Order: sequence, then C-alpha cells, then structure tokens
Amino acid sequence: MKKYFAEFKKRIDRHRRFLESKSAGNLLVYVNRYRLPWFDGFLHRKLAERPMIEWLKAGRIDKMIAEYATLLRKDRPQFFAIDDDAVPSVIVYWGIGGITSAMSGIDFFHDGTNSWLEPNLTWAAIEQLRFDPENPGLQFALQINNALWKIWEEDFLILPFLHRSPLDAANGLRGTELFTEMYSDPEPVKQLINWCADWSIKTEKFLEANVRHYGNIGTGAWGTWLPAGSVFVNGDPVGLISPEMQAEFDKPYTGKLFTATGGGFFHNHTLGLYQVMNVAGIPGILIQEFISDPTSPNVHEVMLNDPKRRDEIIQASLQTPVMMEFVPYHLLDQLLPFLAQGRFILSIFYSEDMSEDMADDAIRKVRSYGSLE
Repeated sequence: MKKYFAEFKKRIDRHRRFLESKSAGNLLVYVNRYRLPWFDGFLHRKLAERPMIEWLKAGRIDKMIAEYATLLRKDRPQFFAIDDDAVPSVIVYWGIGGITSAMSGIDFFHDGTNSWLEPNLTWAAIEQLRFDPENPGLQFALQINNALWKIWEEDFLILPFLHRSPLDAANGLRGTELFTEMYSDPEPVKQLINWCADWSIKTEKFLEANVRHYGNIGTGAWGTWLPAGSVFVNGDPVGLISPEMQAEFDKPYTGKLFTATGGGFFHNHTLGLYQVMNVAGIPGILIQEFISDPTSPNVHEVMLNDPKRRDEIIQASLQTPVMMEFVPYHLLDQLLPFLAQGRFILSIFYSEDMSEDMADDAIRKVRSYGSLE
C-alpha cells in the first residue's frame, strides 16, 4: 500500500514549500500531467450508461469506483516514473451542467462527454433557490468521495467538488442577461453572486461533515497540491468584463469563498490574461491558472513578445503563482530567464515526438533556473 507514498509525500512537501515562499525563482514543472486516467471522462462515460438517479442506488457507486481504481493502479507506475512535480489528483466533476443542476435542482443535459444546463432563471425563480443537501448531484458527489477514500492507498489527492466561481455560477443560473444587468440593475446581481458564494461554502461544509477522509493530506487539482479545504473555481467570466467590474462583481465574492475555505485555485483562459494582476489580488487565492484560447495568444507567447505585459505577469506571479499550460519544450531556453524572476508552474507540452530524454531535460532545465530546494 505504501509503495508510492514516499514519492507522493516528497512532491507534496515541495508544493507546500512552493506556496509558502514568496521568493522569485520558485518554479514547479509538470511533463504531461494528464498521464493518469481522466476521472472526469470516466464519470461522463458512466453517466452515459445510466442516469445519475440510477447510480445512486445502493452499492453502484462503490462498484463504479472500484472499476476506476483498476485503471488508476495500472497507470500509477508510469506516473511516478517521471521525476517532475506533478501530484496525482482526482477531481469529482461531471461537467459544468452538473454544477448548475446541483445548485438549481433542474436536470442537466448529458451527451456522454460533457453536461450542460442553462436554465435562464427569472428573478422570481432565483428568489426560490435554496441549498438542498438531498439534491441528486450533491448526493452523487458525496457517494463518490466516500468511495474514493475506500480505495485510497496514500497515492493521490481528491478534490471533493469542482465549483464555478460565484460570478460564473450566477451567469449559469441567470444567463447572459446578467452581464447587462450588472449595469442596469446591479443589486439583484450582487445578491445572486453572493448566494452562489454561500452555496459553494455550504457544499464544502456538507462534504467535510459527511465524507470519511484520512488525515490532513490536503487536496489538489490538475497536478497541483493544495492545502486541506481548498477549492477550485472556474473563473472564466473575468475575461468578459472590465477590471472595474471584476473588482465589483467578482473579487469580493470569490474572495469570500476562498477565505471561508482553505484557499482557492482560480482557473481562467488567456482571453482574461489582462486581468492577471486583479485576479492575483483576490483574498485567499493560491494559484492562478491559464489555459490557452484559440483566438488569444497563450501566456508564453505574451511573455516572449510583449515586454510590458511580461512584466505585469511576473509581478502578478510574485503575489500569486501563475500556472502556464502547454509550454513548448523548444521555447524553454528563451522563457526561463524571465520565469526565474517570478513564481510559476510550467506544464510542459508533451508531443508525440518528445523523447524521454527531452522530458528529463525539460525538468532539469527548469530546476536549474529555479530557486526552490
């Protein structure tokens, strides 16, 4: 059982030091961090087999997770064979529609690969929203969490629930009208966003009280260790609003969620890279992560080609570490002198033509530039 625990703990300790230190040059590196079976995809396939309400029947989720455990153990040796900083993690998530369904009580649409729900609730319906621990989505999350702890062998992290940021959740419930109502009728919008923050806090407390877990190992998302009680939020809408509106409609409520829990991992897209400094200042934030958009330059392109914005990203990283997705191996030599001025997590793009030697070299290069012991 404890065969992989020493390596698992070593990586967690490194992450802990990374988050605790504010020094420039703190760098972490992941090479192909998606190298364990994708739990999201596994849940999507299972929900395509039978609806959620059927999975909630006695014993079915335990059998489902036992099946996932077989896949996990099969790929575990090759995960730990790569000597990077990635920490194996399992995220309890079955699509953005599943989150909105758990908040609203309305069934979501599922196509076997993702879920969606855009109820476009009226304000009258919004006033009727309540936190319901008996909601099938919350019961599904509860049973999955308990089943995951049953198969746990001190070798992976569990994120109990993936949240939409309060602003994103409000957008999911109300629809796109929310963005014009920020200007025309802001108070109900703020009340809804605040309700969404409270709903996420209550969800975390509900799972904490009812999930059997072991020790204070922490939680994690996408290869990254996070302190116990930390949450992940999808923060995409900050890329659709001004910095002034972010300060009014996002920061206070996302900060409320982060500070009421163990802190927060903020997922964003490069469309919202102009908000990098504003997001870095959200109370309780631990990591700011960017994934590339097809129509927007990615973080490494901006850092190489735009000195002014590069300096802003570096300064933001010193406040809150920035996680960069799909960094090409061939650009590392150009990027590292800049990255060493801040605090970054690099997820190296692992293409089919990238050899094992190149993967090892990427890890060596990042660590040679970094100051993290």
